[in-house]
Amino acid sequence: MHISETMEAIVSRATIYERHIPHKEFFTDTSGKIEYTLNSLWHRDVELESYSDYTLAVGCSHTFGIGSSTPWPTLIDNCYNAGIPGATVHDMCDVAMGIYKENPYKKLLLFAPHGERMLIEEDGKVQALMPYGSNADRYKMVDIPTKMLYTNRSIEHLQYFCDVNDIELKIICSNSIQFIKQHKDKLVDKGADGVHYGDVTQRNFAGMFNVIK
Repeated sequence: MHISETMEAIVSRATIYERHIPHKEFFTDTSGKIEYTLNSLWHRDVELESYSDYTLAVGCSHTFGIGSSTPWPTLIDNCYNAGIPGATVHDMCDVAMGIYKENPYKKLLLFAPHGERMLIEEDGKVQALMPYGSNADRYKMVDIPTKMLYTNRSIEHLQYFCDVNDIELKIICSNSIQFIKQHKDKLVDKGADGVHYGDVTQRNFAGMFNVIK
């Protein structure tokens, strides 16, 4: 599937924001303090074709940078930010592979979201199941180890893809609960929305990849 089709399928699950114009309000951020401008792929970056010999960053809202003026990919030299609010690891694998087909990269940085997120289909529509979402109770019969099983299988497939294509892969936060416990000292400020993380924490995220500017 072409990356534009992949992104359209992912974005269609939520509110679709207009591209190429600055947004003062974006999902949880209604502070009006930060502008969010989306490119043609709904990514918070310039157009993908402007990059060459580059690093790709994939992740959820913490990579996209809701509440932050400097998401961690912007602190890494020549790094394209393909972060997607609400994305699952499965989405990130699809996006990483789709982007590679269109514009190959040398390095892939994956800041995985809640590993227990999973994709579900309701009424013919695919959506991401959030662990604390309104419909989470309906899927309690699927335990977290089972959800993590499918998440880890997706990551293994991505690792194989990277090995075959000689792509350097770095992953942090493959399990959100463990990540928060292990890195409390790095989660130091809140973003403008009071939900996500601020600029200081975003810099700490970039530092975890050991490739910060």
